[in-house]
Amino acid sequence: MIRQMRYGTAMLRGGRLDPANLRATVADLRATIEEFGDPGDEASAMLPGGVEPDPEIQRIMADRRLRRTVRDAAAHVPHYRRYFAEAGLDPRHITLDTLATLPPTTKAALRAAPAAFVSDRAEPVLLAQTTGTTGTPTSVWFSRYELELAAALSAMSLLMVSGCRSRHTVMSTISSRATLAKAVVQQALAMVGAGFVAMGTVDPLIILDRLAAPMHLPGKEPQITHLIITASLLGSLVQAAEDDGWLPADFGLREIMVGGEVLSDPLRRRAEAALGARVIDAYSMTETLPTAGLSCEAGHLHLSSEQAHLEIVDPLTGAPALPGEVGGLVVTPYTQYRDTTLLLRYETGDLVRRLPAAESPSCSLSGMPATSRILGRQSGGAPELTTRAVLDVLQAERSVPLPTRYALVEDPAGPLLYVVAPQAPPSLPGRIEERARHLPLAGVVLVEDRDELPLPCPVRADLVEHSFERPAERRRPVRSGR
Repeated sequence: MIRQMRYGTAMLRGGRLDPANLRATVADLRATIEEFGDPGDEASAMLPGGVEPDPEIQRIMADRRLRRTVRDAAAHVPHYRRYFAEAGLDPRHITLDTLATLPPTTKAALRAAPAAFVSDRAEPVLLAQTTGTTGTPTSVWFSRYELELAAALSAMSLLMVSGCRSRHTVMSTISSRATLAKAVVQQALAMVGAGFVAMGTVDPLIILDRLAAPMHLPGKEPQITHLIITASLLGSLVQAAEDDGWLPADFGLREIMVGGEVLSDPLRRRAEAALGARVIDAYSMTETLPTAGLSCEAGHLHLSSEQAHLEIVDPLTGAPALPGEVGGLVVTPYTQYRDTTLLLRYETGDLVRRLPAAESPSCSLSGMPATSRILGRQSGGAPELTTRAVLDVLQAERSVPLPTRYALVEDPAGPLLYVVAPQAPPSLPGRIEERARHLPLAGVVLVEDRDELPLPCPVRADLVEHSFERPAERRRPVRSGR
């Protein structure tokens, strides 16, 4: 109780948090769960979104955190110090109501000069880079404080949200280049007492072998219980499991945590059927850590407003998106959680739809701000043609292999959808067009190989890492007779 009071006091004051106090809170929580069993519904009050916030108090706290963040950035970050000086702006005049007068920070600006966004009061210890599937990787520096804080918050989420326990083992198939994710997850799982297997992005057949293999570890369940994976690699895994005849009973998976790419509803359902585990759709990015989002049972994305100021802006005008409209997600992480690479109004490049004014969330995460799930990027010149809209159509067709590869190209008659579908039946284009009748497509063109696409379609499953390990010499899994 004393530790929770300390945490609450620090949150109210807006100052730095104490990672040691949070780690001790995680240890207390773990001990309580191991002694008395899983927490009841009342324990959700410890997590963001667990209780309905008071709007007035929430606004006061957000304004206080934002003011401090802007002052710190203007005083100690070269990029913003130069901007405020050249614009003749007083950072003390920036509030929730005037924040939109600042220009957004683009990915291009951060990529071009990552050191210009590092506070001169920071002690950088880790350079984290994004996977760069859309171009040059983005580089972000982190301090020991940020890493320890993110790990403690992740451990609390693993215990309370994912139900992760010391008897479980988590395997990560995220690219080995994702040093930040690996470092944070490893530390968080160590606090929980769970096992951690860092596989990296390897051949899906190797991943299936590892998931099916018994581990014979003391105090642990017989097989890997949790999987961290990107959506495209999950697609490859599902395709391999279906092709080779794997059954859910061959695995011991309880939960699959997906992030890094848009996860369609058809792929989620296929993964749950093929692998026998609940699939969780999560959202996070290196630049805005520890801000993260979860998809609820109603299909909303909920992001914690305690850790960052969130905006949804029209991608063309920069004005706030209206209820029901699609806009770009813009994030300002608070310096209560970040002290090294500081970003004001960072354009994530991810599109979401604001909920209609009449739609008031009543889900389990209703205490957190809600939007649609991430829609991805817009392509093909039409606002309806988002990544999610296209994947929902294509991944519902079993004749389109996973991971899905496609390209949208402008044509005088409208956008043409090119799809990689080798040896597809002649009826496939018509079926896709029927499923996509709500989208402004001029037609569907099938190609045999991804090299035939008019535009490249990189996915994170392409970041495959070489391994001396080889899949078992078989095409059908060998089962123990369970």
